[in-house]
Amino acid sequence: MPVNGMKTRFWQQTGSQIQTSDFNMVPGDIFVTAALTGTTGRGTQFAGIVSAASTQAGEETFGEWFDWRSSLFRQGLSRLTVGVATGQDQTAHAVFTLFIF
Repeated sequence: MPVNGMKTRFWQQTGSQIQTSDFNMVPGDIFVTAALTGTTGRGTQFAGIVSAASTQAGEETFGEWFDWRSSLFRQGLSRLTVGVATGQDQTAHAVFTLFIF
């Protein structure tokens, strides 16, 4: 199955917070990855897939920030929520990539 497109979102976040971003799209076969590319400060920072909706699996929610998925492939993916979690005096750099088939 050839990759027909790729979309990337870079994200930087500082301070004690959990931020999410929603993406709505025309349903397609899509593989999503989430990764931290850099962090500062002590403690845990996290980037991941918070929830998704697809014709393959319906509505899915992946729980608290420490349970978020780092990758996901779904047929008919139509909605995606990604997020970054940081603690006090922390900065996180994350990248989210969608591979469209």
